[in-house]
Amino acid sequence: MTPPAGPNRRLWLLLALLLLGYFAAFAVYPGMFFALGVNHYDAWFLDTFALLASNDAITRGLDPYAANPLDYFHRPHVYSHWWLHLRDLGLTRADSLWLGAALVGSFLAAALARLRPRSGGQLAWYAAVACSSPIVLAADRANNDLVVFVLLAGVVPCLLSSRRTVRLVAPLLIALAAGLKYYPAAAMVLLLAIPDRAERRAQLVIAGLLLALVALSIAPDLIGYGPLAPRPEGLLSFGATALPNTLGWEGWGPKALGLLAGGIAAVVAWRRRPLGDWEPAASSDGLHFLLGAVLLTGCFFTSLNFGYRWVFALWLAPLLWTLPADPAAPAAARRLARGVRWLLLVVLWWDPLCCLILNHLLGRVPGPTVMHLARVAFLVEQPLDWALFLGLLVFLVQFFRLRRPALVGR
Repeated sequence: MTPPAGPNRRLWLLLALLLLGYFAAFAVYPGMFFALGVNHYDAWFLDTFALLASNDAITRGLDPYAANPLDYFHRPHVYSHWWLHLRDLGLTRADSLWLGAALVGSFLAAALARLRPRSGGQLAWYAAVACSSPIVLAADRANNDLVVFVLLAGVVPCLLSSRRTVRLVAPLLIALAAGLKYYPAAAMVLLLAIPDRAERRAQLVIAGLLLALVALSIAPDLIGYGPLAPRPEGLLSFGATALPNTLGWEGWGPKALGLLAGGIAAVVAWRRRPLGDWEPAASSDGLHFLLGAVLLTGCFFTSLNFGYRWVFALWLAPLLWTLPADPAAPAAARRLARGVRWLLLVVLWWDPLCCLILNHLLGRVPGPTVMHLARVAFLVEQPLDWALFLGLLVFLVQFFRLRRPALVGR
């Protein structure tokens, strides 16, 4: 990782020092976790530990898909079987501390390589996103979404490379990430931004074949994943079904309703064309924005998600800062970007603010009252989540609408 060249080196170094100092402070003052609503459990990198515990279970002849006595919380393995080859690298639970720290360090390096502030306000905006509770949660657990982030961080630079051999690495990174966590397959849509028709078609074919091979490999994992998967709920989680689930409506009904609502919103945006012919993928910031948007929006409308999936919001941040002030962009695009920027800031910090208040009430009011207030706070957040993701959906529909001729060959 090297700082960007040019007059912004000092701001970049200041941001790097700020983020490194901020995350290092949690090691010195673990009580900061509680203040931000993150349950540290007095143990570092619990999700990395769980992956290594699943590998140790196989080594000891245990079933990794059953309750695992080697894990702190006896969690079964709920990911692709690809993760179960970590033992082939000689990794065990004894390696969880250094491996988790290396993963968090790699994530911060990849994030800092993308975040290049040009003003004090932009630096503060980047810090506000990167220091939010969901990002802290992902780092505290060393969740494997950080691995996906690091892998996909190379997609846009590869696509923008002047060398065709380097551009061909992009579908390989997408396929590898999809084999680890399924949802990164959505990043394939970024290949539509390739300007050359022949290369675009070749890349799409390559990506399709690679993802088909990945699907064949992990199909048994997908079938067995549902009953084992942990269920996100409450603060520091998000998804289209969060509201009906919290109100007691479970099953496929809320999922179908969420997908239907997203589909209707997409059709309306497609037909009304609120952004005209503005091109959202005309820059590196735009491509990164679309990458983060398609991952987060796809997850929102298809599943409930733990808060650490917000790490991809770091790719939204640059365009959300520059677009509202871009005189070349239409007024509608600037207004939408400004609204999405404020919504993202509120959504990322709503949970820690609520947790700070609720934690202050612990011991002062009855426990059931605190739980009721937490539920109310979560319900209040849901319209904000919907507004944010509908805004992101408008940007994605604009990209698809403009790139549709590239897809069908006209």
